[in-house]
Amino acid sequence: MADQIIEHPFIINPFISEVLETIDTLRTKKKIYGKASSMLITGESGSGKTEISKYYEKKYPPIESIHGTIIPVLRYELRSVATPKDLLIALLIAIGDPQRGRGGINTDDLFDRLVRLIKGVLVELIFLDEIQVISDRRSREFVFGIASLFKDLIKATQVPIVFIGMPWAKQLIDIEKQLKGRVLFRRDISPYRISKVEQRDDFRRLLKLLADAYGLSEYFKIEDLSTSLRFFGATSGNLAATVNLISDAYIMWQMKNKKVDIKLFADVVSSYGTSDSENSFIVPMDKLVLRELAINSDFEFGKSANRNKIIQAEYIEYGVTSENKMFCL
Repeated sequence: MADQIIEHPFIINPFISEVLETIDTLRTKKKIYGKASSMLITGESGSGKTEISKYYEKKYPPIESIHGTIIPVLRYELRSVATPKDLLIALLIAIGDPQRGRGGINTDDLFDRLVRLIKGVLVELIFLDEIQVISDRRSREFVFGIASLFKDLIKATQVPIVFIGMPWAKQLIDIEKQLKGRVLFRRDISPYRISKVEQRDDFRRLLKLLADAYGLSEYFKIEDLSTSLRFFGATSGNLAATVNLISDAYIMWQMKNKKVDIKLFADVVSSYGTSDSENSFIVPMDKLVLRELAINSDFEFGKSANRNKIIQAEYIEYGVTSENKMFCL
C-alpha cells in the first residue's frame, strides 16, 4: 500500500517530452545565442498545459547568490486584465519588484522598470499562463494593444516567452503581425483519444502509470481494456479529470479501507453526484457512451466587447458492444 498521497504526478509521454525539449531549446538559444524565439501552448481545460509550466519552474527554481536573487524561469498566471498598466503591475509583483508596481509615472515607466528587473535577475524564460483571459469581454483593439505590449517585451528583453492558454488563445498572438512572427513554435495538447487502437493504447498506458504512482497496480489492473473504456466514459480522455478520479479513488481506499476494484471507482463517480444510469462504472458495457473531442473550442469577437462569444468544443459519441468493440453513435 502506498505510504502517502502523490499529488498530481507529472506524466511525461512522448509528446510532452518533445514539448519540454522544445522549451529547453528556446532557453538554450537565449543563453548561448541571445535569440528570443517564443512559443504558444494551447489545449482545452484540464489538458495538462499548466502542469508543464509548473514542472519547468520547479526544475529551475530561483537561486540565491552573493549578487542577489537569480530567477532563471519566471512563471505568471494571468487573471482578468483591465488595462495594460494592470498587467505590468501584476508582472512587476510576480518578479519581486521592491515597489510592488507602485510609483510609476505612466505605462512606459512601468514597462522600463519591468525590463530592467527581468534583465537584473537574469530571467532566461517566461511562462505566461491563461492568456485567453485577455480576450474576455474585451474589444479587438484592446487585445491588439496587449499583444503589442508582449511583442515589445520580447524585443526589449530578448527573453523568450512561452504563452499558454485555451485553443482560441492563438487569436491574441496572431492579431499582431510582429508578435505572430516571433511566436513560431506552436503546440496543441489534445485530450487522450480511443477511436484508434494506438490512441486507445496511449490512454491505457496513462492509466497504468497513474495506477503505479498511486500504488493501485498490485490490486487492480485499471488499464484492462474494458476498464479503460469505462474510465474514458467517465473522463472523455481529459487528463485532469482522469488524474482526479484516480486520486479520489486512492483517498477513498485509504480513508474507508475499501477494496480496490471496479466498485471503488463507481463509488467515487457516484460521490460526484452522478446518477447510476450515467455512471460509466455501473452501466452495462453496451450502454456505455464515450465522448471523444472532435473540434476544439473557439472564440469570436462580437460587434462590441460584451458580445464576444466562446464556441464550445464538439465531440463525437461512440457506443461499445459487449465484446468491447466501438461504433459511432
